[in-house]
Amino acid sequence: MIFNPLPGLSEKGLHMIILFVISMTGIMLEITRPVAFLLLIMLIATLTKTIGIKQCFSGFCSIVPWLLFLVLSLARVITKTTLGIRLAYIFMKYFGKGIYGLSYSIILTEFFIAPILPSNTARGASVGLPLVTSISSYISAHKKGISEKRIGSYLAILYAYSNSICSSLFITAMISNALILESMTSIDLSVSWTFWFKFMILPCTILLIILPFVIKLILNPKITDLGDIRSQAMKNYNELGPLSEQEKFILIVFSVMLIMWILADIIDVPVMVTTLFGVCLFMFTGILDIKEMMSCYSTFNAVLLLGILISYVNCLSDLGAINWFTGVISNSIGNFSANISFLFLAIIYFFTHYFFTGEGARITALYAPFLATGLALGIDKIIVAMTLAAFSSMSDVIANYTCPVALTMFSSGYVTAKKWFICGFVFAILSITIWFSYIFFIV
Repeated sequence: MIFNPLPGLSEKGLHMIILFVISMTGIMLEITRPVAFLLLIMLIATLTKTIGIKQCFSGFCSIVPWLLFLVLSLARVITKTTLGIRLAYIFMKYFGKGIYGLSYSIILTEFFIAPILPSNTARGASVGLPLVTSISSYISAHKKGISEKRIGSYLAILYAYSNSICSSLFITAMISNALILESMTSIDLSVSWTFWFKFMILPCTILLIILPFVIKLILNPKITDLGDIRSQAMKNYNELGPLSEQEKFILIVFSVMLIMWILADIIDVPVMVTTLFGVCLFMFTGILDIKEMMSCYSTFNAVLLLGILISYVNCLSDLGAINWFTGVISNSIGNFSANISFLFLAIIYFFTHYFFTGEGARITALYAPFLATGLALGIDKIIVAMTLAAFSSMSDVIANYTCPVALTMFSSGYVTAKKWFICGFVFAILSITIWFSYIFFIV
């Protein structure tokens, strides 16, 4: 029996917390490949009899890692096409006259692509970065007095935050939302695609509308007239040529899938079944290559990582660590009213993203404990679950390293780290203010 500095927590629970902290630290410091490091820690946990071997792999009994495998396979279908870039050029043709028109063209592109391309990282790499760099290069070359870095910094920040907001808005817009759904089941809460969208639509829409004005105010790019960018957008669109038969088929299939996701409760077809339907259809038509799916390192790495992370949460829960954490946080902020305490709790959760370099590890480490703490404060479980779900995405790009999308857009070289941090902090305050105004006065 070793000395336990955490009263109320079992010895095995203490062991698991220590191992978990080591795991998260190892991931953040990038000591080695995350999957390899997590498996090593799990091995230590089993050798020390902290957990059993079945607990070590309990996360793979969940449907979530396999749903992730399917949605990543679907993402490969979309990224092979020109559908995202085409959509952006269409919006630019009609709205791209000034800086705000161009901004809303980019926002609308992300809005319409997000629900059918279930990877914010894939959207950032295949749509966001090419769009921002090509537009910035064109404007700087054809509009005297506008540098590529000046317009590029504005557009890079704009796209990054559009991506994070839309990842909150649609349940199918971010892979890590599947982790959130898994945690919700622990409090007997099942959220449909439609319910998620209805709950998020008002605050997310407000954020998307005011986003260009806020970023322009912070960065002050001193840009109004962009020249004849609409004609260039149409020229670029025409150069892509007509939609191929394959692209038309892909568009039809994804439209049908989106309708099925939206009507899941009415037609009684789970999200997993709809996703499996799309994958099978693309495989049997030859659009999705089974060999390519099975040989993709990034896909299987993500599935393994997610399964192990879910196992961690299961172990922490089984050993009482999450309940212990809930008690500590509740006692710390319990002297205030329930609403004020929950506000503090949510703010803490939002800014903890500064200490993580990805959504998955952060959600795995903190979503379930913070969810349990919110419930312990007496707040309605839907309010707690959806607030933490929204903040999981909205906080994604508060720094230039906090998620792959932020890293992708920062890699363009347009934005300095200082400007990114300033924009991130302002956006954080804005998001929290709008969300809690919505929660306290409308919901």
